[in-house]
Amino acid sequence: MGALIGNTSKVSEVSRMTISVAHGVDNATLKDLVNPLTTVVLPVIYLVGFVVSTPCNLLCFILLCTCIKRKTSTIIFAINLSLADLLYSVSLPLQVSYLFLGHDWRFGAVACGITTVTFRCSMQCSILITCAIAMERYLGVVHPIKSRHWCTPWRTGLVCLLIWGLALAVQTPMMRHDLTLRVEELNLTTCFDVIPRGTFGSRSLAYFYFGAVTLLFGAMPLVILVACYVAVTLELRRSPPTCNEGQSRRYAMVMCATAAVCFILCYLPNVVLQFLHLAYRASGISLYPYYKLTLGINSLICSVDPFVYYLASQEFRNTFQKALRPFHCCSQCKRDTLYTPSEVVNFTNAPTCNSSKL
Repeated sequence: MGALIGNTSKVSEVSRMTISVAHGVDNATLKDLVNPLTTVVLPVIYLVGFVVSTPCNLLCFILLCTCIKRKTSTIIFAINLSLADLLYSVSLPLQVSYLFLGHDWRFGAVACGITTVTFRCSMQCSILITCAIAMERYLGVVHPIKSRHWCTPWRTGLVCLLIWGLALAVQTPMMRHDLTLRVEELNLTTCFDVIPRGTFGSRSLAYFYFGAVTLLFGAMPLVILVACYVAVTLELRRSPPTCNEGQSRRYAMVMCATAAVCFILCYLPNVVLQFLHLAYRASGISLYPYYKLTLGINSLICSVDPFVYYLASQEFRNTFQKALRPFHCCSQCKRDTLYTPSEVVNFTNAPTCNSSKL
């Protein structure tokens, strides 16, 4: 995430505007580049995210692709989400090294471009796919008839292709320009923290670009996801109780709430800080280190996703246990009664209990 620099100005990814000094980088930017929040705290968060997220998402991706034969819409979404989270996590080691070195990129312009595009594209895909999963669950519970028509494997695959295509298309300015910039005042080379002039053409286009990205990959998915999970929870509470499924129903509602809360905690600070940083930077006050810190918080969702969307799934747990049988790491796989939110449509369609038995 960076700032656009010209002869007299530069704009960050959240449209940070500054007045340039003699060598092209103003004092506020120099202070941002040496702030301990981004050179110590942030790389530690990224490192934790990499250590936890990479093996979990790699395992989930392999099992989802190879061990689950029936590729339902839920499984297709899960495969794409695990791939997005995996790509995001493998882009973190170079980010960690870069930040620990005080924003000094030593891997060349090509590596900077690849890392930046992978980092941004995978994060944006993860956000949109998570939002699509929430919409699928909403349709499955609140509109089950429409769900049978719309939530087919073919349509789901098409949605995932469109998400990946949109995220890649948004990275076009990053692919066409060298994102490294030499900062002589600090004797270092930045990678996307200070974007060279001309990347977006003009200041107004930079404002439009980053504003559109914030809305499309931040504010809108957040609102849609929360609305969908609130609707799912309300529908589950309104529907008649089903035989012997009270515990599973409560579990499903807890999982819906967990998914929503995790998404809010990880992405809401970033959305808010982007808008605040824009407003304050116009007045000469920079919130860039705090905005960067929220990106670290974003990375934690990749570590949470495997537990919220895969390991908590009945079908995936059974597949996971079967895969471990040759290593004698688990007992005989038995079908349990816990369901993920994607399976809760069964609760609204199952036979209701006779009131005399309650």
